[in-house]
Amino acid sequence: MDISYQTLETDLLLISLKGRLDANTSPEVKANLKKLIGEGHLKIIIDLQNVPFIDSSGLASLVSALRLAREQGGIVVLSGIQTQAHIVFRLTMLDRVFSIYPTPEDAQQNLR
Repeated sequence: MDISYQTLETDLLLISLKGRLDANTSPEVKANLKKLIGEGHLKIIIDLQNVPFIDSSGLASLVSALRLAREQGGIVVLSGIQTQAHIVFRLTMLDRVFSIYPTPEDAQQNLR
């Protein structure tokens, strides 16, 4: 799993993931998200356009980040979800929990 970060605005961080978000990679993703939120990054866009597969462990890492951010008054939104992941989000009804945008730019515009 490749994880990259980009500060879009003073208080807005874009996290781009690349690779499968599954039982093998979700602990690393969860730890990174927890660290970033702990450092005070409370407005986060997670870009999933290069994530072809997400399993329940991957979902749990994203939900954990959302919960942590919300506890501190922050927000985590998603962008670029591919077809398989979109199906998983719909089946688990997490598409009602997360704000999901087509692109990071759309997410950024809506977070202003």
